[in-house]
Amino acid sequence: MITRRLAASFTLASALLAPAVKAGDEGAPSPVAVTRPGLKEVLEGSKKSQPRLPLPPLTPEEKARAEKAAANPNGGVFAGIVNNGRMRNFYLAPEFRSEFYVRPSDAGKTDPKTILRWGAGDPAMPLDPTVRIMFFWLVARANNCYYCLGHQEVKLKAAGVSDDQLAALDTDWSSFKPADAAAFAFVKKLARTPQEIATADVEALRRHHDDLAILDMIFSTGNYCAMTRWTGGLAIPQEDHRDYLTPTAAAYRQLPSLVAPLDPERGGSQVVCKPAAANRPALESRPDVEAALAAARERKPRLTLVDEEKARKILPDDWSAAPLSNWVRLLANFPEAGKARILSITAGAAADKGVLDPTLRAQIAWIAARQDRAWYALGQARKRLHDLGQSDDAIFAIDAPDDRFSAGQKAVFHLAKKLTADPALVTDADVAAVRKHFSDRETAEVVYFVTVAAFFDRVTEAAGIPLES
Repeated sequence: MITRRLAASFTLASALLAPAVKAGDEGAPSPVAVTRPGLKEVLEGSKKSQPRLPLPPLTPEEKARAEKAAANPNGGVFAGIVNNGRMRNFYLAPEFRSEFYVRPSDAGKTDPKTILRWGAGDPAMPLDPTVRIMFFWLVARANNCYYCLGHQEVKLKAAGVSDDQLAALDTDWSSFKPADAAAFAFVKKLARTPQEIATADVEALRRHHDDLAILDMIFSTGNYCAMTRWTGGLAIPQEDHRDYLTPTAAAYRQLPSLVAPLDPERGGSQVVCKPAAANRPALESRPDVEAALAAARERKPRLTLVDEEKARKILPDDWSAAPLSNWVRLLANFPEAGKARILSITAGAAADKGVLDPTLRAQIAWIAARQDRAWYALGQARKRLHDLGQSDDAIFAIDAPDDRFSAGQKAVFHLAKKLTADPALVTDADVAAVRKHFSDRETAEVVYFVTVAAFFDRVTEAAGIPLES
């Protein structure tokens, strides 16, 4: 299907899909590129995407940078404006703006080596930076997020990854090292179907990676799942100064993606198609949820939790004296990047940060955890809602909202559920429905708190940490 946002640039897509969709359909998701040439076509078209929240006006400094980048496209990896950063800085509170940890010594640098470290500048994170950005590319492809895909293409090519290697990353992993191919398969599964991650998946990774590398993989994938839901959920347009319409080697021109959410009924050789829905089962009954939460309290973690005394050394001096939550002890394995995430997650639960109602934030966390089958996260969301005065009956009613909830709440619940489980299927209309009842900054925070849950759900559940009693 072709949305209003991208139709102007999808000449090829239009020829293939026009019978199925009317131009200007705000209820249609973005098309999924089937092949490498189709992906390049769609990436180029994403420059014309109409964002679901207004882009802030360019400052004089940003205008100058944009003009310079247009005149010299090879002047740097991110030498011009970055629309994602502009949106985050305009709509989000300072505590929510930084999705990725950046070491102070790397701040402001735009060389390829530094860019590859963004989000993983922590020396305790052992994975190769180029392979880690390949994870980002895979997550963006799995979630049909063209903004992030375009950015990761730029980073990887600047780091020396060839177009053929990118095509192979999408279609054929046989040329990669077995350890990398195993990681790619795990990342794809964690990104698309986190509810299916089991102990056996972690054990399979241990044939190639130690536990710290596995946690790096999980932590990074959680970050990337969060970011793709922000940039893709808001349909942030690609910057104009990049060129994606490069030649594709004959060996890869017709191969379909093994990563993208391709419509299984797309036919033979289409270049783009409708996105397929994620494979999320129907929600469990209330007794089954209670049983799952009880089991989560008794389970053993798959990965190491840092000793409490050691974990406290990375936290601010005024941190609560109460025993540390297991999720804090898990993230403390990465003293810099983990600390940054601990502080941002904690800020998101604070009533004095941001503009969105704290109860609605906790309800979003509940919805996301239910969709992801993230039992630790669900127990944490339930506790937050209890602390906010919500009864269990009111909490479980979120699963099938009735007349006790307002039209605005229902619009938020719908977007949160869809953006959690089916980010490729989110449409202009889904975001517009929330904007009817909430300010643009509140709407931005709705999307943001879904992204926080995407990270938290994957990291805590893939690591199998036990829920506190």
